[in-house]
Amino acid sequence: MEIELKLFMMFIKYGPADQVDGRSRMKLEPGTKFIDLLHKINMPVEEDKIIVINGISHKQGDEVNALELKDGDTVAIFPPIAGG
Repeated sequence: MEIELKLFMMFIKYGPADQVDGRSRMKLEPGTKFIDLLHKINMPVEEDKIIVINGISHKQGDEVNALELKDGDTVAIFPPIAGG
């Protein structure tokens, strides 16, 4: 299966070598969970992040980590942003 991965700002460093502006297509095994994706790109699980899968924001934690990715999913990972 294949997903689109979008990494932003300081997280671009975790993307594959063929990424363009933090965007890439990744081939994954069927049944891959979100936490497996984090391990595949060497992103620390405990690092604070904003996770958006197919336009739906998910809280960081066990529930999203166990979420099984599907063919054609778009996964975006942002660093937390504070403003005032």
